[in-house]
Amino acid sequence: MMNTINYVPGVCNIGKEEINKRKRAGIVGLILTVLTYSLFVYFEVSKGVRFLTFIPAVISAIGFLQARMRFCAYYGLAEMFNFDSLEKSNKVDNNEFVRKDKKRARQIIYYSVLIGIGVGLIAVII
Repeated sequence: MMNTINYVPGVCNIGKEEINKRKRAGIVGLILTVLTYSLFVYFEVSKGVRFLTFIPAVISAIGFLQARMRFCAYYGLAEMFNFDSLEKSNKVDNNEFVRKDKKRARQIIYYSVLIGIGVGLIAVII
């Protein structure tokens, strides 16, 4: 059964189970970020290479941002939403809704990359 009651174009395209999944991804990304940076420092890796800390930081940021915004970037780009069980998505058919969803998805990706770059730069400086 398609649950369209909670879907708000460009605002909310995932339900509780999907939100929790993204929180877990954010936590895993955060742990990987700290672990990556710690290993770089421990093994005295050059400061330039430490910038690679941005990769797990992007993973963390995209997980936490999607959870906070109740919006999956992938679903937004793929014209889908899900308020049912995990991995069971529904299609967005309205062109205006698709436009709003894709805009929000691009914002989440953009913000995540900016956060990742910021973390990478901090890793280089510290």
